Amino acid sequence: MQATDENIPVTIRRRWDDRASARVRLADLRDVRIGNDPGGMCAAAPRGFLRARLWCDRLSSDGGVHPCDPASAPHELEVCVLEVDNSRATIALVNRLRQR
Repeated sequence: MQATDENIPVTIRRRWDDRASARVRLADLRDVRIGNDPGGMCAAAPRGFLRARLWCDRLSSDGGVHPCDPASAPHELEVCVLEVDNSRATIALVNRLRQR
């Protein structure tokens, strides 16, 4: 990943089927992997999706994905990176993070 790639915006969702989405910088994603684990009490996803972790204070536009309580912020979030929301080039860059 080049230094210029760090600021590329990536659209994320909390779950694969959430309507709400938000934007983050590529550099803010960490622990990128493929997973279908539900998290919490939700059902597992129907297939594996690109997933990553990030801190909620890194959301450049919230879009309603995280109702933040400032008293306990920042919160660590697990998010999905969907192909439908991002360009092929962006997905390729996220996949490179997974392979590190």
